[in-house]
Amino acid sequence: MGRRLRPDGARRRQRLHRRLRQLEAELEENGQRLVQLENTLRHVVRTTADVSIGGPCQCGESLVIVTKQSLYCPECSYQRTV
Repeated sequence: MGRRLRPDGARRRQRLHRRLRQLEAELEENGQRLVQLENTLRHVVRTTADVSIGGPCQCGESLVIVTKQSLYCPECSYQRTV
């Protein structure tokens, strides 16, 4: 004999599927925003003399900005002369 589904189980699955669809939409939107930010940042770095983007800062919240003379984190204000 087949297992009978409880109505509350079906509702729970519907809520879960709805939430998963919402999360997928958010993920897609965030991915698009990330691409836009990367393109913008790439252009800013290209047009700004002597500035580049380095690896992640120790704080893990931002990439460091690299100039000829220093490294700087815009998030935690870490700064080091090169």
